[in-house]
Amino acid sequence: MDDMDRYKQEFLQEAREYLDVMNQNFIRVENGDLDALNEIFRVAHTIKGMAGFMGYKNLENLCHKLESVMGKIRDGEIPANEEIVDIMLKSVDKIEEILNKIEKDNSDDVDISEILSNFESIMKDHENSGKKNEGKISTQDKNIANANIRVDIKLSDDCVMKSVRAALILEALNELTEVIATDPDEETIEKDDFDGKFSVYIKGDRDKVYEALRKIAEIESFDVVEISSKVTSEDTKEKFTEKLKKTESIRVNIKQLDTIMNLVGELVICKGRLLQIAQEYDIPELREAVSIMDKSIISLQDEIMRIRMVKIERIFNKFPRMVRDLARKLGKKVELIIEGHDTELDRTILDEISDPLVHLVRNAVDHGIEYPEERKLAGKSEVGKIIISARRERNNVIIEIEDDGRGLDTEKIKQKAIEKGLISPSEVESLSEEDLKMLIFTPGFSTKDTVTEISGRGVGMDVVKTKVEKLGGNIKLFSEKGKGTKIRITLPPTVAIIKALLVKVGEEYYAIPLSNVIEALNVTDENYKIIHGNSFLYVRNKLIPAFRLRDLFNINGSNAEKEVGIIVEKEGERFALIVDAITDQQEIVIKPLSSFLAKVRGFCGVTILGDGRVVPIIDVSSLLER
Repeated sequence: MDDMDRYKQEFLQEAREYLDVMNQNFIRVENGDLDALNEIFRVAHTIKGMAGFMGYKNLENLCHKLESVMGKIRDGEIPANEEIVDIMLKSVDKIEEILNKIEKDNSDDVDISEILSNFESIMKDHENSGKKNEGKISTQDKNIANANIRVDIKLSDDCVMKSVRAALILEALNELTEVIATDPDEETIEKDDFDGKFSVYIKGDRDKVYEALRKIAEIESFDVVEISSKVTSEDTKEKFTEKLKKTESIRVNIKQLDTIMNLVGELVICKGRLLQIAQEYDIPELREAVSIMDKSIISLQDEIMRIRMVKIERIFNKFPRMVRDLARKLGKKVELIIEGHDTELDRTILDEISDPLVHLVRNAVDHGIEYPEERKLAGKSEVGKIIISARRERNNVIIEIEDDGRGLDTEKIKQKAIEKGLISPSEVESLSEEDLKMLIFTPGFSTKDTVTEISGRGVGMDVVKTKVEKLGGNIKLFSEKGKGTKIRITLPPTVAIIKALLVKVGEEYYAIPLSNVIEALNVTDENYKIIHGNSFLYVRNKLIPAFRLRDLFNINGSNAEKEVGIIVEKEGERFALIVDAITDQQEIVIKPLSSFLAKVRGFCGVTILGDGRVVPIIDVSSLLER
């Protein structure tokens, strides 16, 4: 990969991150927070600078025009109403379209005439209104004598896009204090041949400026000089010089992280083998070496797991724009509240859970929240509320999507389930109210009378449930008619290396993820019951359905004198898996099943033990369905 290809990939990655920032902040602007414009200015200016450096003139032009309109909004000449924000968001979508074109064809040749025409119309409609722009950074239109600080900045030699980095620094300083002027002027700084040396004249707090610049990457050094208006001799100026370290973070390709994770998994397997050998042969030197290696591998494992953890805000940041657009399209009023965006999940889980969460949020807007007039008749506020939250709870991550909408109508669910042939009339009458609600997760189920582009195609909720359970999690639903619905998803923080019980059935070994296990107990004549031909364990005055793994897997030769019941939980219900013995509890590396084996229900993968044995890992959810 040559330098330009590498720069292109870095440009695309950064630009897409900036699009998320623009989407979020335009929603804030629409809600009256005009301070959010500063953040949009910053990222639009950065994309413009990077696009100019890479030679994408079409994208550069679009961002330049977008900045002009935002300047009018910031100055109060153009109102930040829904119609204006609609056009602004369409321009963000157009930038995304251009980025996709660049990635595919290395060209930004996308028609932007309609967006530019919209911009021109907005400017013409409001060209004679409002006040002149006084907030924009100006280079020499203010008297430098008003400044009390001059900052001399030198960018690192290895800074590729010096004009872009300088623009970011100016935006950061302008948000912090008042920037009077720059030397050279801003137009010169934005040119391709800018050498990375410039001065900024500031009217503000020296310490704040000092602290802000220390945190910005790609600055080789800077001087903060206090300027006295009365005395100009050099020895009366207080000067602070900071030699900055070069950036200490790098971008790592996701595939490289996956490769490292696989290698760590292999080390964990080898560690298990060496520990077994050390115990069998009892060689002191080997035992000591293995003990030291064990600690190092555990530390390495913890580090790579930490590197793989990503904040859930990466998904949550999509929702304000999505909810806003859906509500506008449907004619509904929705307030979105997001909590716990700093909660972390393994990158693999985050990628897998993204689409299910999007579907649930869309459903909350479409199915859950009522139309304003309907809410008024029900004595509710016209504005519906959706709360999306994430939190850590013990060893799991809990994600909840809650709305104060119409809730689930169990009678309608009954009717639709019978109409679609998903259940017979006699069966439906025997279901509890909670079981009726869970029917919405049945493949092919939908309460929508008409198919729309948003939902109602009869697919989705079953896919959500399947995906969550495949990740080792579970999904629960709470709803009250007329009051609202809450869907709770419980997920393990990581799926690569897990703790598990190793159990024996006959001559076979299986692993049961510890996250599914509630407790284990001996099976005795007193607690093992057969009622109407079905097996149960009687535990603390409750009957728990029991299944022998040797029967489920057709294993012969199992004649254990004592059996063990492993109590597991699925969707809030408890079941007992009866095995011959528990042989160990250890960390295992999950190796996914491939090709046709991936379709086998009851298993989520295999692991390799220290002695080389391949052991299937039981998927409790699909096993019990079977």
